[in-house]
Amino acid sequence: MQTQTLYDRVGGQAGVTRLIGSFYQRLLADAQLSPFFATIPMEKLQRMQVEFFTAALGGPLQYSGRPLAHVHHGRGITKTHLRRFTEHLLATLESIPLSQQDIQSIYNRIAVEADEIAEDAEGLGSGCEAG
Repeated sequence: MQTQTLYDRVGGQAGVTRLIGSFYQRLLADAQLSPFFATIPMEKLQRMQVEFFTAALGGPLQYSGRPLAHVHHGRGITKTHLRRFTEHLLATLESIPLSQQDIQSIYNRIAVEADEIAEDAEGLGSGCEAG
């Protein structure tokens, strides 16, 4: 019997798409984070995030976007912004039926990119761990 991937447990393509949609609803409702998205084509961003999450969770897509360090460079993203972003990710993950172990695994796979995004390069650190 083949073990299910995180991608499978999230609900496959439909689940990742719903996850990203819910996640970005939270981000766009956050007054500190929404300005980062004011001039971003959201349909393209969400499509790229679906790719990124699908690849990170063991799904069938490969991320075809530019390296995260390049995409986020010069945007003024600090560790505080990144922490808020992660808190929204965790809240979104906790709103769907996943085990705490799956939530932590997804967090670990996404957080590995943190140092590439924040300009003050202090990663996410403790305090943002699931559960």
